[in-house]
Amino acid sequence: MPGLNLSRTEAKDRAEHLYVNSYAVTLDVTKGEETFYSKSEVSFTCNKPGYSTFIDAVGRSVISATLNGAAVDVSKFDGESIFLTNLAADNTLVIEMEAEYSKSGEGLQRSVDPADGEIYLYSQGETAHIRNMFACFDQPSLKATFTLTVTTPGHWQAVSNNPVESKTTKGESVEWKFTTTPRIATYLDALIAGPYSSVHDVYKGAKEIPLGIYCRKSMMQYLDPEDIFLITKQGFEYFEKVFGLAYPFEKYDQIAVVDFNFGAMENAGAVTFREDVLVFRSHMPEKAYLSRANTILHEMAHMWFGDMVTMFWWDDLWLNESFAEWSSYLALSESTRFKGAWTEFNSARKNWAYRQDQLSSTHPIIADMVDMEAVNANFDGITYAKGASVLHQLVAHVGRPQFIAGLQKYFAKHAWGNTTLNDLLVELEAASGRKLETWVHTWLQTAGVNTLRPQLEIDGDTYTSVVISQEVPLVPAGSKELRPHRLAVGLYDISGDSLNLRKSVELDVVGASTVVTELAGEKVADLLLINDRDLSYAKLRFDDRSIATLKKYLGRLNDPLARALSWAAIWDMHRDAQISSADFIEIALSGLAGENDDAIVNIVIGQLGTSVEGYASDANRDKYRERLAAGFWNLMQSSAPASDLQLLYSRAFAANAHTPEQIKNVRGILNGEIKGLKVDTDRRWDFLIALTERGATTQAELDAELASDNTTSGNLLFETAKAATPNAEAKAYAFNTVMHQDAQTSVRSALVAGFQRPIQRHLLTPFVDLYFENLLSEWESKSYEGAAKFVTGMYPSWIISQSTLDKTNAWLNGVGKDAPAVLRKLVKESQDGVIRALKVQGLDN
Repeated sequence: MPGLNLSRTEAKDRAEHLYVNSYAVTLDVTKGEETFYSKSEVSFTCNKPGYSTFIDAVGRSVISATLNGAAVDVSKFDGESIFLTNLAADNTLVIEMEAEYSKSGEGLQRSVDPADGEIYLYSQGETAHIRNMFACFDQPSLKATFTLTVTTPGHWQAVSNNPVESKTTKGESVEWKFTTTPRIATYLDALIAGPYSSVHDVYKGAKEIPLGIYCRKSMMQYLDPEDIFLITKQGFEYFEKVFGLAYPFEKYDQIAVVDFNFGAMENAGAVTFREDVLVFRSHMPEKAYLSRANTILHEMAHMWFGDMVTMFWWDDLWLNESFAEWSSYLALSESTRFKGAWTEFNSARKNWAYRQDQLSSTHPIIADMVDMEAVNANFDGITYAKGASVLHQLVAHVGRPQFIAGLQKYFAKHAWGNTTLNDLLVELEAASGRKLETWVHTWLQTAGVNTLRPQLEIDGDTYTSVVISQEVPLVPAGSKELRPHRLAVGLYDISGDSLNLRKSVELDVVGASTVVTELAGEKVADLLLINDRDLSYAKLRFDDRSIATLKKYLGRLNDPLARALSWAAIWDMHRDAQISSADFIEIALSGLAGENDDAIVNIVIGQLGTSVEGYASDANRDKYRERLAAGFWNLMQSSAPASDLQLLYSRAFAANAHTPEQIKNVRGILNGEIKGLKVDTDRRWDFLIALTERGATTQAELDAELASDNTTSGNLLFETAKAATPNAEAKAYAFNTVMHQDAQTSVRSALVAGFQRPIQRHLLTPFVDLYFENLLSEWESKSYEGAAKFVTGMYPSWIISQSTLDKTNAWLNGVGKDAPAVLRKLVKESQDGVIRALKVQGLDN
C-alpha cells in the first residue's frame, strides 16, 4: 500500500515542537472532473528555531510553496509530504496544490448522481485523509482554527463546520466564505458541496442551535426530517444535561452522502452519514429507525468527546469510539422512544465484539497504534463494541453518579484541548474514590473474553449451592486472565405460557470460582441466567435444565434484555461447536415464533443463514435450506399484515428459498400477492436479487427495473444483481471489477455482495487461486479502503474446505510471509471463519 503511513513517533516529535495557530484554506472545485485547486495558509510557531519537519500534502502536483516568504524546494515532491527546514519561532507557510478528487471515500470524494447527472462532493478526514484536500499537519494533537473559502458552481450549496459568513457570485460560480472554527483537529474539518436540497429547524436549549438536514435532490422525496429532528433535539437536551456543558459549536448540520465507507462521521458541526443510514427509500422496520437514531446520537456525543476534547494520538481511538457508542445507547434508552435500546446493543453490537474478540487477531482494547496502518486495522468490534461494553462495566464499577460527575469535570477541565485516557481516569478516581489501575490493566490491557458457567448443587427442588466458575479466554493462546465482573444472576420460572423473573441478585465475581450465597436455599429455577441485566462482558453458559427450557420458551421469556442475552449465548454455543446446526435451527425457529423484537429477529435471521450455509454439513445443507425457508414462510404468514415482522420474514424467506415451489412463492411476493406487504422500490430489488441468484430472472427484467430506478441506489442494486447471476461470466465481471478497475467504493461493495453467494459456491471455486495470486498487488496498488475491500470481501469464505485453509496457510507462509502486518491480519481473520465453520460442521454428521 502506498505511503501516508505517519508514525506515532513522527507525530509526537511534531507535536513537541509545533503549535498550529490557524489554517486559511481556499478551494476551487470548478476546475474539472479529476482535480481541484487547493491552497493552505498555515500560521504556526516552533519552540526550536532551526527545526526541520514536514507537512502532509497529497495531490497531483505542487503549484507553489513558500515558508516565511521564501520558496520551498518541492522538486522532489513524493506525492504525500513537503519537507520544511530552518523553521523560525513564528512561521507562515503557504502551499498551493493541484489536488485530486477521491473515488475511495478518502479525502474529497466526487460522485455523480445517475438520476440527473449532478455532481456531489463531501470530505472524509478520518483517520488522516484531510491531507488529500489541503496541506496540513494531519494528526489529532495539532489542533488549530480553520477558515474555509470555496468556489463552487453557482447552483450548488456548500456546508462546512461553521456557518456561512459571505456568499459572493462571480460569473457562473459562487465563492463561499465560512466563519472561523474553534480549535479542532484536522480530521474533523469538512466540506460538503453540490446541489443538495435541505430542510432547517432550531434547537432551543442552553443556546439556540440552527439545525440542517441535507441530501441529494433526487432523494429529497424520501427524507423524513420530522423524526430526524426529533431525535436530534432529544439528544441535545440529554447530552447538555448529562455532560454539563452546552453544545460547543455554532450550528449542527446532518448530511446524507454517497460512496461512504462508514455509517457516519463526526465532523464538527457538519456530520456526514452514509445515505442509506439517514434516508430510507422504502418502508423499513422499527429496528432501522433505532439504528438510525443510534448513529445520530453516536455522532452527536462526539461533539463533546472527540471534537471539543480530542485524543492526543490514535492510541485512544477506542475511548473516542467506545464513549460515543456507550453514550448513544444511554441517550436512546433514557431520552427517546427506544427504551429497549440496550437489547439491541446486546443483540447486534455486543455480538460483534464477542466475534471479534475470539479471532486469532484479538487484541487489547488499548491497542498499540504505532502508525496509521495499525490505526486503520483497529476500527473493529473491539475498539467500538467491546470498549462500550467495558465502559458499561466501568459505570457499574465506580457508580453512575460518580461516573457522570467525573465526566463533567473532565469536559470542563480539558475543553478544546488534547487528552489521554489517564486524564479521564484522574477525574473518575477523584469522583468515586476508587483506584482504577487494576481495573484498567485487566479490562483494557489484556485481550480475550472469559466464559462464565454455573456450577450447581441441588437437593430435591432446591439449590444448596450456586457457584459461578470463570474460565480463561481461549484466545489469545496462553491467556491466564480472570477478570472481576460486577454482574447479576437471575432466576426465571415458567408461568403459564411465559418465562418470568423470580429473583435477581447483584454481586462481584472474582477469580475462578465465586459463590452466589444469596441463591442458596432458593427453589430450582427453570432458567438460571448469569449476567442478568447485561452489566458485564463475558461468554455465558447454561445448565441442562435451562437449555431444555430455552428450547421451548426462548421466545416467551418476557424480559427483552434477558431474552437477547439468551439468544446471544445460544448462538455463541453454536459457534463454539457445542450445539449443532440441527439443534440451533430447532431452537431458533421455535423461539422466533414468540419473538416480537424486530432487532432480535433480524439478528437471528442472519445467524440462521450462517448456520445453514456455513455450519451445516454438505450432506444436510439442502434439507436445512428447505426447512429454513419453510419456517420463514410460516412465520411470515402468521405475522400481522403490514407489520415489521412480516417484512423481515418475507425478505428472509426470499433469501433462503430453495425448492421450485418456494422460488415460485418469491415471485408471488414480488408481484404483490402477500396481503399488507408493501413491495416498494428497495423491496422489489430484494426479491429480484433473490430470484436472480436462483436463475429465475432475465437480463431484460433487470434492465427494465434499472430503467425505472435509474438512481444511485438503483444502479448499485443492479450491480449486485448482475454479480449474483448464476454463471461464470457474472462472477468474472464482479471479481475483475473489484480487483482491477478504479471503481467507486460503493460499487465495489455492491459487487462483493453479489459475488459472495453461498448457494453459488461451485461458481466461486475457480477464483480461489486468483485471489491469492493478486493479494499483494492489490494491497500495494490501492488505498486502504479499496485494498481492504478486496482482501476481506473476496476471500473464499464460502469455500469451506481444508483446501481453502491449506491455500491460505501457503500464502501466509510463502508469498505473504513478509507482507504488511495489517494485510496478514485481514487474511488470517478471514481464515478464522473457515476454521470455525469446519469445526462446527463436525457436529452435523
